[in-house]
Amino acid sequence: MQLAGIHTDSLILHHTVTGQPTAQYALHCHNFYEVFYFVAGEVSYLVEGTKYVPKPHSLLLIAPHVFHGVKIESAIPYERISLHFVPEFLPPENQSVLLSPFQAEQSPAGIYYEDAADSGMYAYFKQLMDARHAGEAIRDLSLRVRLEALLSQILMMSYSSQGAADCSVQSVSRIISYLNKHITEPITLDELSSRFYISKHHLNKLFRKATGTTVGNYVIHKRVVMAQNLMLQGQSASSAAAAAGFRDYSSFFRSYKKVAGHAPSEKQSPIRLQ
Repeated sequence: MQLAGIHTDSLILHHTVTGQPTAQYALHCHNFYEVFYFVAGEVSYLVEGTKYVPKPHSLLLIAPHVFHGVKIESAIPYERISLHFVPEFLPPENQSVLLSPFQAEQSPAGIYYEDAADSGMYAYFKQLMDARHAGEAIRDLSLRVRLEALLSQILMMSYSSQGAADCSVQSVSRIISYLNKHITEPITLDELSSRFYISKHHLNKLFRKATGTTVGNYVIHKRVVMAQNLMLQGQSASSAAAAAGFRDYSSFFRSYKKVAGHAPSEKQSPIRLQ
């Protein structure tokens, strides 16, 4: 069922509800740009082999000549707004920048955006839809201006994602720098959380994503490697353990055996962070 729509030679916009499940993806490609605003339902999109399961009020961008399709997973009404347009409808000087988010390899956020409602995207689609009431003399101009506004908002969302990504990378870099400077001192997640103004859960999540391990595992490995180097230089295991920041020998022994695979007294071999 189509709730509203616009159909011109350059732009098509539909607000549609479908209730019939489909058995497979109807894969296809074409030579225009698409923006899907998912409102409700249970569906999945397949885009060049990547599966997306959209949440309500999420956005998916499809560039020309990209194979894609949707599968309706249940009888729950599938509501979406779909926008199709040709690039030539945009002013030539603005095409490159406004269409950049559609290139997954160039966009920091990729082509899928959750929580698009937070950026007011529905209002941009509504303004575009309302242009159908404009007279013929100004309809194309009204559509073009409102399309540019919608694409500009998507571009801002893309830049915002880049900023968030940069912020995450910078945060982890600062945390790693701090850990390396204070590796022999007592370190707790509570202290790091307070120092870097980030929850313990999010801190560990960011850290694992950036390094492949947890903060605790990183610190233990660093200390074990430091102790091993000191032992290779002639220090006893107990003095090397204390110098590397272990508070007691038993915790050092357990950590060393876990990381190195053998006791401190056995033959030394290079240790790698896992």
